[in-house]
Amino acid sequence: MLELKGVRSGYRNYDVLQDVDLHVPEGRIVCLLGHNGAGKSTLLKTAFGLIPVTAGRISLKGRDTNHMRAQDIVAAGMRFVPQDGNVFRGLSVEDNLRIGALRLEGDAAQLRKRIEEAYDFFPILGERRANPAGVLSGGERQMLAVSIALMTKPKMLLLDEPSAGLAPIIVNRLFDMIGTLRDTLNKTILLVEQNVNEALRVADSAYVMEEGHIVFHGPSSEKETIIRKLWRLDAK
Repeated sequence: MLELKGVRSGYRNYDVLQDVDLHVPEGRIVCLLGHNGAGKSTLLKTAFGLIPVTAGRISLKGRDTNHMRAQDIVAAGMRFVPQDGNVFRGLSVEDNLRIGALRLEGDAAQLRKRIEEAYDFFPILGERRANPAGVLSGGERQMLAVSIALMTKPKMLLLDEPSAGLAPIIVNRLFDMIGTLRDTLNKTILLVEQNVNEALRVADSAYVMEEGHIVFHGPSSEKETIIRKLWRLDAK
């Protein structure tokens, strides 16, 4: 569904991504692993049109997105859930969902249906619908952030470190939810994550990034090899 070929991008005159090739098949979860500063978040922002491509090509379902704006990429079926600033903390849960559907075609009944679908998927959000997003727990905020993205029924989600700052028991539930997004809602997901064990538990395949380069790609079942690449244990 999403393909990067020889992509370079970065900030000002410095390319963070160095000739990156990456493919996310439809209906799969692909995790992108690497240490801080490896370029993982830059890759997600580049794929979503927030950082311009300086070389190479990005395509979504075969459509070139190199010069598309983020709002046009949303219309093409992709949503990005950043690590921080992913909800409007002063607004209620329901108002956050309404904002997520601003570009949604249809009438008020269609909007109501989408909101109720979000509450069906995350019942706790229905219980908190009138509460400001700022008073939600970390796990509940992540549920809301994902629900905001789902309001336009995207085909693909880009998730940037969704487990950051969450308690271990909440992390486990969060990754169960990510697996359900694929298995039940047929979403395609590119996941950047520091929790290697949980990411590999739900992902179909994994990439390892180091200093803007992809240094490994393989099935998530190759956990030992992935760990060795991630921690440079094969380096001479």
